[in-house]
Amino acid sequence: MVRGVILAALLLAACTTGSSNTMLGAGVMTGAALGASAANRASGACYAVCTNGTSCNTRTGLCEVLPCRGQCAPDQHCEQSFAENKCVQGGPAGVTSVARGEKIKAPIAQPIAPEQTGPPQIVPAAEQKPPSDK
Repeated sequence: MVRGVILAALLLAACTTGSSNTMLGAGVMTGAALGASAANRASGACYAVCTNGTSCNTRTGLCEVLPCRGQCAPDQHCEQSFAENKCVQGGPAGVTSVARGEKIKAPIAQPIAPEQTGPPQIVPAAEQKPPSDK
């Protein structure tokens, strides 16, 4: 408890840039900002106002960057690569396909040897059963 009071006194003494009204104003404005942010989130919006090129994710409450920062024209789409993002003419060129059917058509390789558990066992030739001739 004493350490907390000493720390608070040191922090208070370090803030000598203005009058005591400056600190009081900062405290009031911080509380007002927290209240406004909580009200925004409670109404289903983001914690803060999203700036240009970002969009509100209502699930998380955070602003997320739009592809190409939302600068593409209606007849363009955003192509994103490792090095850059650029607007390109035409609709989006996605590579997708639908897998239909329930049967596997690809050949499945059978195991070459039966599955063995434990260490390999060596049976001497004298103890092996001779193949039966039928």
